[in-house]
Amino acid sequence: MTLRRKLSVVLAACSMAIPLSAVAAQPALATGGSCGSGYTFLSSYPLRAYGTVGGYLSLYYNPSNGYNCAITRVKAAWDGAASHISAFLSDGDSRIVRDPKLDSGVNYHYYAGPVRLYLKGQCVYASGSLKYGGDTYTTGDAALGVHCG
Repeated sequence: MTLRRKLSVVLAACSMAIPLSAVAAQPALATGGSCGSGYTFLSSYPLRAYGTVGGYLSLYYNPSNGYNCAITRVKAAWDGAASHISAFLSDGDSRIVRDPKLDSGVNYHYYAGPVRLYLKGQCVYASGSLKYGGDTYTTGDAALGVHCG
């Protein structure tokens, strides 16, 4: 059994001991990436294809500097096996930030982000996507025009 497989088995066993309420809050805290200090978790949006969830787009806000932050994470079972993971933030108009940059050729397998954009007093437009098993998983319209103000 490989070290990675052993670690997966141990983590799976440990996760069964966590109360259900803690598990429900986990998508935003999944492995990979961080917005940094001062950011408050706002919400997570599932990345779906054909009713299956493949990961989450998590949104954060820093009230002291007015920046929003987004991180797209693949679900733990697919770590390293998913591809083309991306995170996107916008003001809904002209200001857009993405990870990876469209022309960079980067192909993430665990998470994308953090991407940050100053949006104090505005609505957040965000999206995330990933590819796994030939399917593309996206947030769709779920995170467009959310968390206004």
